[in-house]
Amino acid sequence: MKKILFSLITVFALFGMAQAQGITIWTHFGDAELEWLQSQASGFEAAFGVPVSIVKVDLGEIKQKMLLSAPEGEAADLVVPIPHDNIGEMAVGGVLADMSEFATPDYLADLNKQAQLAFTYNGKLFGLPMYVEGPALIVNTDLVPNAPATLEDMVAIAQGLTTSDTYGFLYDIGNFYFSYIWMNSSGGYVFGRDASGALNASDLGIANEGAVTGAELMKKFRYDFGLIPTGVDYGVADGLFIDGSLAMIYNGPWAIANYRNAGINVKVMPIPPTAAGQYFNGFMGVQGILMNQFSQHKVDAANFAKWITRPAAQVSLAELTGKIPSSNNAAAQVASDPIIAGFSLALANAVPMPNIPEMGNVWGPMGDALTQILDTVDSDVPGILSGAASQINGN
Repeated sequence: MKKILFSLITVFALFGMAQAQGITIWTHFGDAELEWLQSQASGFEAAFGVPVSIVKVDLGEIKQKMLLSAPEGEAADLVVPIPHDNIGEMAVGGVLADMSEFATPDYLADLNKQAQLAFTYNGKLFGLPMYVEGPALIVNTDLVPNAPATLEDMVAIAQGLTTSDTYGFLYDIGNFYFSYIWMNSSGGYVFGRDASGALNASDLGIANEGAVTGAELMKKFRYDFGLIPTGVDYGVADGLFIDGSLAMIYNGPWAIANYRNAGINVKVMPIPPTAAGQYFNGFMGVQGILMNQFSQHKVDAANFAKWITRPAAQVSLAELTGKIPSSNNAAAQVASDPIIAGFSLALANAVPMPNIPEMGNVWGPMGDALTQILDTVDSDVPGILSGAASQINGN
């Protein structure tokens, strides 16, 4: 058996070259994640005798390169990993293989259902999920020893810790990705789904009664509760938490390493429900593996995709990097890690960001709408959201 050769060359070197025996992977992974992928590829070659060539490609370049080079036979067999909300344009462009036939019933039964939904487009499974990510409530336990049980508790604790030296609760409130939690949990939504379960871009729910209620709650955080002043964005909130002067932040697993390096003791948990029993669920992202529709090595590529999404592989990635497994079995095996367990609980019923191309028309208008809503205490929330909906529909 030939020793595997990990080719960390630029992607441009692949153009015009004939496909060598084995499979080629495009990845934006670096550092520990890349070492993990190399180790998994080595184990795969030992088990199946199939060489794997790993090529580093920037995430921002992958979609365009797939659309342009896959039909010409010059793209990789697999992309590892890619966010699920990137797949819509590639699926429409015909460069992604439907992986449904490679997903066994046992695999699907073990898969987080929201993660499976994230990679489903028009009824087809266009990727195998590897891990999930999204925001949760992150608590500085030195400032908040006892985690809040209800939203009302959270607000009261935050108000008590909002002083000249500390802040109680902050997050990037003007960012629709983070603030969707309040709108979604009150009955708002981005796109509805048709009878088959497919997203329907003509069914827009960002200005309905539930969305208005959620946006009004956001205003309360600023004007009634006095917690999130004007000027707070991601950098401000994140920096204050790192400095140890912020008690609670709504942020994702990507931030944990910096918090730990700063010596902050943290607890991760869902935003607590209201005393009346209303629960809160926001957006989630899912990272997974895509297969090139034009690959000449689909069976080997599918075997590798299944190899690195099997529970044992997801457990090893979680233990190494803190990634949240998409496999229920793997998630159970790492449940003793309080950070992973906290994010898993917070994302259990989160909503995958819409993966259809029309989602690109939502971010700008909704960001502008949130700015207007939060600008003054008497802002016209229904009118602002209706205006955003009209702009999105016009786009």
